[in-house]
Amino acid sequence: MPAVAGTFYPAKRSELEAKLDSFFSRIKPEKKARAVIAPHAGYAFSGRIAAMSLSKLKKCETFVILGPNHTALGPRMSVSLHSRWVTPLGSVPVNKKIAEEIVEKSPVAGIAEFDELAHLSEHSIEVQLPFLQYLFDGFTIVPITIMTAELNELKALGDALYKTAKKHGVGIIASSDFSHFITLESAKERDQRAIDLIKALKIDEFHRLATGINASICGFGPITALMEFCKKAGIKKAKLLKYTTSADTTGDELSVVGYAAIVFKK
Repeated sequence: MPAVAGTFYPAKRSELEAKLDSFFSRIKPEKKARAVIAPHAGYAFSGRIAAMSLSKLKKCETFVILGPNHTALGPRMSVSLHSRWVTPLGSVPVNKKIAEEIVEKSPVAGIAEFDELAHLSEHSIEVQLPFLQYLFDGFTIVPITIMTAELNELKALGDALYKTAKKHGVGIIASSDFSHFITLESAKERDQRAIDLIKALKIDEFHRLATGINASICGFGPITALMEFCKKAGIKKAKLLKYTTSADTTGDELSVVGYAAIVFKK
């Protein structure tokens, strides 16, 4: 069941649909990409940026959604096997077969675990679902929260996603905000450094930056795994569609959160 309906986004279906209409009315969906980075803050802050990113996804049989674990509950990679996830727009089934392949028959066997505790109060995956429900019908999901910071484990997950995607029609979403609670000037400078490394698919350098200077990119783990997936899949281009911060909504430039829409294409 939803944890943040009514706080991060409207809990009433009609209000949520109207909010999504307002986002997508300004966007022309391309639906060509298999991998994107999208923010996960409240829709008032980052909804337009998330819509911009997710509108570039092509329809896939299954979307693997990688989110950071903000609650520190559960194992270092938690794969939900709950049959359905619910939002005000309806329910989305979990693809048990693909989830089991990732956990049991992949390079992350022994690292990723079936777990629901990490997902119960987590918002980073949940907030992506209404956008996908607005854009697509008949898809399934594999929700994975990530708490590990180990580069080898994140690369192993990226490799697992690549091997899974070769057999199934899979799209990948890395759910992440960027700098947290620093000045607007500092956020722009730090986030641009990170975005430049993402665009160049410099995985090790990005991971080093994100962990070495406390860059406060909450979803650096999902982004690292996504970049490894792209590298294995022969995807060589990443494009920044839009970067903004919470200051655009609040006017507060002394403590901001950064948001970026980034799309990966061959």
